[in-house]
Amino acid sequence: MNARSFMGNTVHRGFSRNRYCVIFLFISLHFTYGDVSYSVAEEMKRGSVIGNIAKDLGIGIATLSSRKARIDTDRNDKRYCDINLSTGDLIVTDRIDREGLCGKKATCVIKEELVLENPLELHRISVHVQDINDNAPQFSEDMISFEITESAAKGARFLLTEAHDLDIGTNTVQRYNLQNNDHFTININTEGSGRKHSELVLVKELDREQEKELKFVLTAVDGGSPQRSGTAIIHVTVLDANDNAPVFSQVVYKASLPENSPVDTVVVTVSATDADEGPNGDITYNFDHATDEQVCLFSLDQKTGEIKVKGSIDYETQTSIELRIRAKDGPGLTSYCTVTIDITDVNDNAPAISLKALTNPIPENVSPGTEVGIINVRTDSEITEGPLLHSANDSL
Repeated sequence: MNARSFMGNTVHRGFSRNRYCVIFLFISLHFTYGDVSYSVAEEMKRGSVIGNIAKDLGIGIATLSSRKARIDTDRNDKRYCDINLSTGDLIVTDRIDREGLCGKKATCVIKEELVLENPLELHRISVHVQDINDNAPQFSEDMISFEITESAAKGARFLLTEAHDLDIGTNTVQRYNLQNNDHFTININTEGSGRKHSELVLVKELDREQEKELKFVLTAVDGGSPQRSGTAIIHVTVLDANDNAPVFSQVVYKASLPENSPVDTVVVTVSATDADEGPNGDITYNFDHATDEQVCLFSLDQKTGEIKVKGSIDYETQTSIELRIRAKDGPGLTSYCTVTIDITDVNDNAPAISLKALTNPIPENVSPGTEVGIINVRTDSEITEGPLLHSANDSL
């Protein structure tokens, strides 16, 4: 091939690519069809019907088989639903656990795709997973211990460990009940976020000479139907004088952390002070209600309050992490703070390309511009999708 013919062919192919790029943009608008959305309760049995997708999309039952309808996903993990080709029903095929999928997020959506062939057609499916009351409130410790001086005045308040419930909304903790006793009642406070915590309130002075210790039951109750509950024992040892609880320098600590931060990177240091002296003023720090994942990612120095990276941080898994820290002095008075860590992204993931093509052979005389497949290019934040077209310069 001479230089002139080579250059001419190059220009011609470059022009063709530009022309087909325009066609690609035009056809992609028609290639992905309407979306369909369903709502389903978590933990439904396998085989349960979510909805009739054939009816909702106006597709005949016979068409499902003839066009090889199937449910597909862009994720690498399991599929949670499938289509019954005999009825057109979208059915549950695997356990759907909202807490495992979405944690405490207010909304939880599973995204799937219905793929039809001949011609190739794609419908996006959104399955909104609704919470059920399948978790009971739990306290982080079975016994909540206090050492309270007999000189404590009526009205003195002692913050109690809050119960944790994996469910959301009304299915999470709604109230606390305290077993009847002569000395204490309970007060419930609700934060702006809706989180409820309780305080032990002294209503009758303690007398160490009459009672050296007290025990009664604290119960956390959720708002589900039926309701679930969890309990802890409050153990009060009556002593002579620890008048001050630790006080954090901040109620909320905020930090920013790149996802590729090495182990032992210092994230933030929390600090609390106690006006008492000696053992009454000695403070130790601990995580409160930390998940196994959080304990694997971060360490907390019990003496200094220094939080360090312990495991591998991944922005694609979590963009923000919240830790609850408890400061406790020698006799057991406590206070709490929240540490919010924003994970920042670094360029550590290459785009993932997936090709969805027709399973039937393509005739060699197929017309240019005919759709023969779909190419998905997935980055960390979005999916670019469009048809793969036959070009006049392509040989089959």
